[in-house]
Amino acid sequence: MLPVKSLHTVLICEKWEDCVSFYRDVLGFPVLYERERFVEFQVTADARIGILKPLHPDDPRPRHDRVILSISVEDIEAAHAELKARFPGLPAVRTHPWGPRVFEFRDPEGWRIEFWSQ
Repeated sequence: MLPVKSLHTVLICEKWEDCVSFYRDVLGFPVLYERERFVEFQVTADARIGILKPLHPDDPRPRHDRVILSISVEDIEAAHAELKARFPGLPAVRTHPWGPRVFEFRDPEGWRIEFWSQ
């Protein structure tokens, strides 16, 4: 089994401000992290929900691009090597402009899965 640190579900929301208020004020989840287009809430010690504002509001995304299963790992290279042995078409590890190392792929249904590490 992969050594997962925490599980993050990221929702891409056109009504970003309303969703941020809902998760913060209605559900009462504490804000763990905040950036210009992204707010992450702590649900449990190891589970988080992120609310991401789309880059372009007039760019409707297909259903499979509105949710990201984001998995934090301690060692991105080790996780990548382990998965690549079982999934040869796995894309390479890359670095986001804001710092984390990441690799992404889709499950058989088309849902986006992201592994990342700081």
